Amino acid sequence: MPKTPWYCTMITFPDFPTYTAKASHIYWEPVSGSGERITAAVALADQSGAARVISLLSPEILSVLYRGQGSNAAGLLGLLNDSLKSHLKKVGDLEGWNPPVTGFFAQPMQEYDGQTAEDILDQVAGLHSSLYKARAPSKPDRLPTHSDEAIRQHVKDAARRIGGLQADRVFTPGGIIEVIDGGRKHHLDIPIKTGTKVGSIMSAWYNTPSTIEKHFLRAQSNLAVAAERGHYEAGLFISMPSGLEGHKNQQQVENIIDDIYWRLSRTGYYLEVRETPESLAQEILDWAA
Repeated sequence: MPKTPWYCTMITFPDFPTYTAKASHIYWEPVSGSGERITAAVALADQSGAARVISLLSPEILSVLYRGQGSNAAGLLGLLNDSLKSHLKKVGDLEGWNPPVTGFFAQPMQEYDGQTAEDILDQVAGLHSSLYKARAPSKPDRLPTHSDEAIRQHVKDAARRIGGLQADRVFTPGGIIEVIDGGRKHHLDIPIKTGTKVGSIMSAWYNTPSTIEKHFLRAQSNLAVAAERGHYEAGLFISMPSGLEGHKNQQQVENIIDDIYWRLSRTGYYLEVRETPESLAQEILDWAA
């Protein structure tokens, strides 16, 4: 079998850089005066007058970092990018650039060599940003589901950790109370009862807002009867799904919770919405005290 010629096994080296441009990175200080800075963008200008700006923080990453403020942060970075592009097209350099809002700091531009503008942008971003190419966790199409019964058990367990076995006194056996009307016994789904108050614990961990609405209407109906025309103060405690940011049902779920709050406030009911069993348990113990 003939041997492969030696000149066919030589290492192939990459092409020499053929593109030169000036580039820089821009720091962002989200909390003014804190000294904490993140590399937010990379700006580039070449000899032909072309200008490029890339944001290193995607809306998805911003929603993870700043939760409910993620969209506001994305808006600030949009202003930054527009301002940088406009200045670079006019001047060709970041010298004399004034940021559109406080908290952004451009570093002096330096010359870089590469194959393309994208190559240089990638170089600068890789040198100065730990979040470059970071990706936020993907959101499931469907929210995880937790029934009222499961949430109530979690809250009850959390209440015991906070208040000991005495916390059990505010919870009804089996989450049910018995009401006698006209000689007949009726059972209501009421997990909280004291000498002056009746309350319900409701899960909002459902796949559709319509399911949340259905469970709310049932809880409201049970509370209305258990309150005995104002003899007892009524309260509703809702477990809100965590990690809603960016989910396709986020706005619908938040809107229906807001609507529930409005409806209960009009009828004089007490309402608390929390994401964790511990915080919900603490609210219940404080309210029932």
